[in-house]
Amino acid sequence: MEKEKVKVSKSRQVNTYLEMWRVSYWTMRQAEKEVEGSYFQIMASLIYTAFTLEAYLNHIGKQIFGCWDDLERLSPRKKLNVIAEKLGVEKDDGERPFQTVKKLFDFRNDVAHGKTIFLKTEDEIRIVDSKLDDYMHKPLEAEWEKYCTQDNAKLAREDVESIMWKFHKASNRGDDDLFFPSVWSSHATLLHE
Repeated sequence: MEKEKVKVSKSRQVNTYLEMWRVSYWTMRQAEKEVEGSYFQIMASLIYTAFTLEAYLNHIGKQIFGCWDDLERLSPRKKLNVIAEKLGVEKDDGERPFQTVKKLFDFRNDVAHGKTIFLKTEDEIRIVDSKLDDYMHKPLEAEWEKYCTQDNAKLAREDVESIMWKFHKASNRGDDDLFFPSVWSSHATLLHE
């Protein structure tokens, strides 16, 4: 028995920022469920929130600039500035949500371009009850380690989402849903021999 052939065509638009956003959400959700040991989920959520915004800037940048390939090598902060200016979105780096993005990208850069650092402090403290023991056992932390808190991760997600919506609306994308899943299609055609 001879098998028939079928020509199969598939296509899919992968909106990378959506995939990064999902990772940010699920790692944050896990951190909220299991607070003990959640430091690494919080760190991952922060990193993927930064990745989300950077991927979204590349997504919207390509739609509004014909020369985006020339601009894509800019730092995430510079991309944010160029896109905000092009779309007429006012931004104040001293206020939310843009203030948060500066801290988020500083964190992302510290982790992505990690270096071994030596931390040292000398403090004079008053001995009160058993607080000295607590103080002695608390390790020194780099700035990026201090940033890994549940509050910062939540704030970052809120403010990144706010910026994305501002840009989305200003770009006149109409009723397109910013968080609509990737578009895909497939079909098959029977080939007659």
